[in-house]
Amino acid sequence: MKFLTSIGSGAIVVALVLVVPVLSGLAEPPQPGRPTDAVIELFTSQGCSSCPPADQLLGELAERPGIVALSYSVDYWNYLGWRDTLSSASNSERQREYARARGDGRVYTPQVVVDGIIHVNGSDENAIKQAMRDSSRRLANVKVPVSMRADGSTLVIDVAAAPEPSHTRAGTVWLVVAKEKETVAITRGENRGRNLSYHHPVRELSPVGMWKGEAMTLRLPLKDLKAMGGDCLMALLQVEDAGPILGAAEYELAADGT
Repeated sequence: MKFLTSIGSGAIVVALVLVVPVLSGLAEPPQPGRPTDAVIELFTSQGCSSCPPADQLLGELAERPGIVALSYSVDYWNYLGWRDTLSSASNSERQREYARARGDGRVYTPQVVVDGIIHVNGSDENAIKQAMRDSSRRLANVKVPVSMRADGSTLVIDVAAAPEPSHTRAGTVWLVVAKEKETVAITRGENRGRNLSYHHPVRELSPVGMWKGEAMTLRLPLKDLKAMGGDCLMALLQVEDAGPILGAAEYELAADGT
């Protein structure tokens, strides 16, 4: 496991707004079903020798119903002899924002963040399962159902109302553009000679709407989303930029048949 002992300072925007949300008219938005069980975000690196087991584990977790799993390749190990082909500064900054929000300054690989609030070693399946149980208890009264569907050439994101008005916390709706799976041949660095697979590596993370506790619907053009290099989309309802994730949903672009 690799560690960084400090985090940066100052506010940095995670991603530019790439699409503009359009709220539905006067009609009441459809109500999504049950909330997602957990959102698991793995911060990893192709230059990290202890990361491949975590990458494989994330792929297994991604297949389980009710779990939204995302992989973020960080760029701060690129100087070690191999430049991570999936890495970005924005991925590293999201990890640092989580560390700032928690107040512990812990930034390392492989690191899993569960529901935006608990971090554990990304290779430790038992620790991840315990974090999911702990997060479920902590967020039991504030989880919000979110769903995604296609309506012709439009992606529709439905976000339900807060379960209890007294527990309402304003949130940001993030749109994630990711690949279902990507395999990379590593020729240098600590993992040289290996072909490593990444599950749901994030290509873009963009804020597309603000939620204030009331049911809402966002409509985004599928054509523009398909041009962004991913084949699956996720929606995250998150308090501020790095707070608790209250709800999530997943949509495969290939599922619309176009």
